Amino acid sequence: MSLTQVRPGELLPSAAGHLDIPSSLDVDPTDPASVAQLLAYIRLRQDGLQDTPHAWERFTKALLSDLQGIPTVAPQVPEGARVVLALGVCWAPARLAFECAQPLAMWEWLHRAVATSDDEGGSVDIDLEPVDRALKDPRWAKSVERVVILLAPMVFYLTNNHSTGEHLARGFRAPVLSICARALPTGDVHVVEAALHLVKHLVWQGLRRQACLLGHALEILLLANPAHPLAGAMAAFLAGERPPVTHRDPAAIAAWAVQHVSMNPFAALALQVNRFLGMSESEGDAFLPELLEQVKEVITIVENEDDPAQVSRDRGIVFSMLGQLQHQLLRSGDALNLTRLLGIWRGVPADQARHDRCLTLANAGSKVWFRPGSAPSPDLPDSGNRLTTAFNKALGRALVTRGQGDTALTRPATGRKDATQAEELHDALHAHLDVADLAEFASTEGATAFISLLPGLTPVQALLARAGGPVLPLAVSLRAPLPDRPVERVQLWCGDAPSARTESSIVERVFSYAGKTVDVITGDDLSRDRFLAEFQRDSYDVVWVVAHGSHPPYAPDRSAVVLNGTEHVFLDDLARVTRPPGSTRRLVVFNTCDSAAADTQGPYDDRGIARSVAGPDQAVIGHLWPVDGHAATVFGALLAIELADGSTYAEAFANALRDLQQDWAALAGRLGDRGIGSLVAEPLDGFRQPTIFDWGSAAFLE
Repeated sequence: MSLTQVRPGELLPSAAGHLDIPSSLDVDPTDPASVAQLLAYIRLRQDGLQDTPHAWERFTKALLSDLQGIPTVAPQVPEGARVVLALGVCWAPARLAFECAQPLAMWEWLHRAVATSDDEGGSVDIDLEPVDRALKDPRWAKSVERVVILLAPMVFYLTNNHSTGEHLARGFRAPVLSICARALPTGDVHVVEAALHLVKHLVWQGLRRQACLLGHALEILLLANPAHPLAGAMAAFLAGERPPVTHRDPAAIAAWAVQHVSMNPFAALALQVNRFLGMSESEGDAFLPELLEQVKEVITIVENEDDPAQVSRDRGIVFSMLGQLQHQLLRSGDALNLTRLLGIWRGVPADQARHDRCLTLANAGSKVWFRPGSAPSPDLPDSGNRLTTAFNKALGRALVTRGQGDTALTRPATGRKDATQAEELHDALHAHLDVADLAEFASTEGATAFISLLPGLTPVQALLARAGGPVLPLAVSLRAPLPDRPVERVQLWCGDAPSARTESSIVERVFSYAGKTVDVITGDDLSRDRFLAEFQRDSYDVVWVVAHGSHPPYAPDRSAVVLNGTEHVFLDDLARVTRPPGSTRRLVVFNTCDSAAADTQGPYDDRGIARSVAGPDQAVIGHLWPVDGHAATVFGALLAIELADGSTYAEAFANALRDLQQDWAALAGRLGDRGIGSLVAEPLDGFRQPTIFDWGSAAFLE
């Protein structure tokens, strides 16, 4: 291969099918400018493939595979060129994961950029020495520095917020510090963004001298250039960092920024939250109403977004800004303002907010607390790492939250259950969650039970049922629910899951025996279009779906109810459904795998099948995890019995969940007494020795 002018397709043969490069764009791999031109074109191709994620991922992985093979195919290509291309190729997917708050994907692509092999599960075998050598190479240093600065925010974000990728952070720290110290006076936005994340990393690593040097440089840049595109972000950070990394008092910087910096509402909110946290109690009490009004203003902007996924992500950004504020309100016992804060965050007017007891799964800290006024510090070592690791091993879910070690990220997110880990998951849940205390609190206190709890797949309701405590509803909308409808008409969607026909027959018989109308849709009548059309109508009191469910850990936006092999109802389809307003609410039962799961990889807990449709006029029952067909059928039978007997939706769910955990003989007797013994015999036999997988995943959302 000639090194003077080569075709990109020769250099990158596996990706050549996506590289429709003009004939004039040949590459000289020894020339940094020529390599930069090729990288720019690759990024354009990546951008063009973003609407087809699978093709985009295959293309990017093919590029990396080709780059790893270059030393064998063309050993004359400089190492610096390979480093620039590998880092640059991984920047686009890592940045997208960063913006979509998917740290697992971010972690994977950052590791692929410096991987020694192409491991489909996300390689952890990395080598930063080529990057270090390229940074010292006079010919390639400038190009490598530019790509390192682009990747730096993601590297330090992972370390700062998820305690993972420390080895990457250690390798990036010195060069990024050097680049930022040298280039910050230019005001380059990429350098500023990298510096903001690096300073926080330096503070948490106890490297205060370096943090203060860089913090002072940011302070000088901010004061000299209040119109800088990232002035708001700089002001919010410098005003909020404790202990300060500036020469001036953070409160003085905040006050100056309010007067001089024009910033978007998100940055303004972050700044005002940091101002509040630095105030005395009396000052904070006087300022809090103004701060909550600013939260409302920002959330109004978020709610006007057309894309449901973007609404969720933007709401999550806001909630992450409010984490310390939420914790302070919890610690002080200010349940009234905490309720108001959560209501505003969810876009709920004060006159529509619920005030009854419920579960609110949030992300302010890694410990669990129930009683306002007793919130522990979110930075204390606790059982969170054990819980997350147990989830990953038992459910194949890569769940990430601040304070977790790399063990939570190095397992592939397969989404498959491992029954041998069921007992450890059960024990880890109880080590993390004081179920007895929560049950007592729910029974005796009048206030809402606020729970800081990540990951959101934790089966709080099932554990409460087992403890004999009240099974509080999981509040998704935070709006006060409308009254339940009497169950008279049921629409039953019977997909092609293995147990679907058995469950459909059981549910139909239970409701029919009780004099209820049941319309069953199955076979050729199953279609996405018909389901969505029926779902928007208000003809039934209960919509019951028995089918497969899908919640891909790497692509939660592709979650779906799988009616059959060709007909899928996707998350976006459901999130966009509108129905006429009513005075009562109906019940939707998704007796499918993962229907109540949500995107728990970021700071959001509302991006999921059930969560997207739960609201004041629609309660939803689903499953947090993959659920065994026998267990789902038995649960469905118990739930149908309760509803047919006239229980409210919440009571029916709670009673069914308690009965599901009864002694097997008692359970068999209860079902046999309802005239469905022969129908339920096979699934009941398969349910003879249930683990937490069989009784733990059901969830009631409203």
